[in-house]
Formats: sequence, C-alpha cells, structure tokens
Amino acid sequence: MWKKNILWGLMIIKICHKTSYFFEDTVPSLIQTLKLYPTICKNQKVLDWKITSNKGAIIDSYQDSLGHKIINIYIKNLKGKQEIKSEGRIQTRNSFGTFLGLLEKVNPLCFLRYTHLTYPGKNIINLSKKIKKISNLIEFCHDLNLLVSDAICYKSNTTNNNTSAEMALEKGKGVCQDYAHILISLSRFFKLPARYINGYLIEEENTKEYFTHAWVEIFIIDLGWVAFDPSHKISINEKYVRISCGYDFIDASPIRGVKLNYRGSEELSYKVNINSNQ
Repeated sequence: MWKKNILWGLMIIKICHKTSYFFEDTVPSLIQTLKLYPTICKNQKVLDWKITSNKGAIIDSYQDSLGHKIINIYIKNLKGKQEIKSEGRIQTRNSFGTFLGLLEKVNPLCFLRYTHLTYPGKNIINLSKKIKKISNLIEFCHDLNLLVSDAICYKSNTTNNNTSAEMALEKGKGVCQDYAHILISLSRFFKLPARYINGYLIEEENTKEYFTHAWVEIFIIDLGWVAFDPSHKISINEKYVRISCGYDFIDASPIRGVKLNYRGSEELSYKVNINSNQ
C-alpha cells in the first residue's frame, strides 16, 4: 500500500509503528535509547517524522558515528502501560541496492567483527564450501545472497532473538532476522564487511499485517555499501525504508532500555501500519 512514481522509481511511504510495554510493578527509573528515525541519505528523504511517548520526557540526544539520530526517554516511577509511537512519511528511491550519502564516520572494516549471533561454526563453514569466491565482488555478493536464500526455509515462530546464524542453519528454518545473520556471518567469513539493517518493507498491496524487516549491507570496494535481502532473493529497491544498522539484531535494535531497581515482569507488543499517502 503505497504511492509510486513509476517514471522515476520513487515511492512515498507512510508508516506508523507503535511499541507498547506493560510493567506489572512500579519501575523506579527507566532510561530508553531510541534509533527510530529513518536514515538520512540520498536513497530516502524524510518528508515528516515524529516520535512520541505517552510517558516520560523525550530528549533529542545526539547523532552517533553511524548516522543514527539518537533520542532518549527518561521516566520515573512508571507503572502500567507505556506506548512509543514513531510515524511519518518517507520518499524512497530505487538505487539498485547501493546506499549513497550515509552520514557515518565508521571504518567499514569494523564490520568484519563477529558477534555471538554471527560467529561461524561448522554449519557456516559447510555452507561456505558450496561457493567459490571470485574476483567480481558484485557478482559474488549476489551469489552469496542466493545461497543464503536457499539455505533455510522461511517459517514464522521457529526462532527467537537469541537464535544465532549457526542455530538457524541447524534448524533449517527461520525468519528475515535469521537470513540476515547467516548472510552476515558468511560474508565476514569471506572477509567482506557486513552489517544488519533494521527497517520496513512494502510487500503486497493487500497485506493486512505488517512487521519490521531485516536485511544486510555488504561493503564492496569502489562501490560502498550494497544492500541485499536474502529472505526475498533480491537487492533492495524503493520498497524498503532503512532505520538502523549494527553488527547484528541486538546491536541494531531500535529501542534499548535500562531499568533501575526493578525485578517485576514486563510485556512487549507492537503494531506496524503502512498506508498509502493520499
């Protein structure tokens, strides 16, 4: 559900993302760090965007070294429900996977570092034996993307936030997060910097339920960061909205919080609406 300029490959996408927390007992102090503002670059233009919370004080903090606009929420004595809402309109452009004009200062080689979720074990090593690295890195990265696409089957509710690339390969199934971790691990195994991307994808016009989406950026010398979606077997296009990046799912998480002196229960839910901009 989107508005598209066919001639220029442009889209205007309207998104509303609500994240709800419910705390059983009183939280004496809560600090949340948000990376919910769409990436500023030549591929996408933020037409309007706002972030609100029904509890606490929202403070624009800083822009980090990866270009994220960081926002903090400070709350005292929170009990019950908190709702964080990010919404607005973004104009996107199809750049055939390449990302231009990113406001970041980090050396791409930093993204050769493995994490717990992307560390290569026997399953990644065995997968690497099914492909041979070639001098044409663009073609090689496309081949890696297709290899990972066929490595597992897409199946919801089979993995969780702690499922590593190795574990997903062992299961033989997973979701976009797992495809991304596998491609990241495999790319780094071949000495190609790779990172996890969190954002949104417009799929079918009649889709009634939307979620956040995950894909991968691989750094190619003389070209820069190129984005691949192994769960869809493509390089990204104008149907994607980029929000945040990191070493893996945990590092790229759009909301992270620290609770002080709280041992009670916590429930999390979210809802994403993507509508045409009429």
